[in-house]
Amino acid sequence: MRFLSQSRLTGSVAHSQWSLLTPGLVSSPHCSSPRVCRAYSSAQTKACASCGTPNGMAALQCKKCEALQPLPGDVSFYDVLGSPRETISRNGWSIDPNQLKGQWRQKMALTHPDRLGARPEKEQQIGTQQSAIVNKAYETLLRPLPRALYLLEQEGVKDIDEAASLEDLELLMEVMELQERLSEATDQAEVDAVGDQNQEHISDVLHQLDDAFAQSNLDKDRIQNLAIQLRYWTNIAKAVQEWQPGQPVELHH
Repeated sequence: MRFLSQSRLTGSVAHSQWSLLTPGLVSSPHCSSPRVCRAYSSAQTKACASCGTPNGMAALQCKKCEALQPLPGDVSFYDVLGSPRETISRNGWSIDPNQLKGQWRQKMALTHPDRLGARPEKEQQIGTQQSAIVNKAYETLLRPLPRALYLLEQEGVKDIDEAASLEDLELLMEVMELQERLSEATDQAEVDAVGDQNQEHISDVLHQLDDAFAQSNLDKDRIQNLAIQLRYWTNIAKAVQEWQPGQPVELHH
């Protein structure tokens, strides 16, 4: 189905994503505010355990001896992939998926098993840790919903309720209507019609997120509400993709 192609679902102009991953973040005890935290993370350095050379907090290897460097738990996903948030338009929202993929591949090349095998055991362990964080950073920033949630957490919105529901009753009725139509669909044409209509909702929410993140003073309540909407629509998109004749439709919001 054309509306479910992966290429249309990535980046800031994407239309959906296939799974809902809320990144687990560890806040820095040194940060008095989100913006102070970002400045702190960017300004601090870590000393290489092998030669003592100071390196950036997001550095994967020492700039002098090339020993692999552990990543702190609160490291910025943007910094890990080589694109500090402040260099990306709309407060870090406008991700170029192709550029992001290239950066991810470049970082992952450092921790490829063929390259880790020649390193000491301690560095192999560090490489495994790096690989997990780099992959998580890529998956989080690539897709609109986890990216929006991550940016909210970076702005100080913690413990976003996974069970949060839509407050707009009219919008909730539209969601329920699409769910019902999908549950009662008997052929692919009916499923495609649901998918096309749902895709319009996803596109609309993403355009609103573009606008919300473009503001100098972010309206975090608005962004959170849009993220909740996006979660509903993307769950329907996932159900549309997985639909099979005669099989029950499972939706988890």
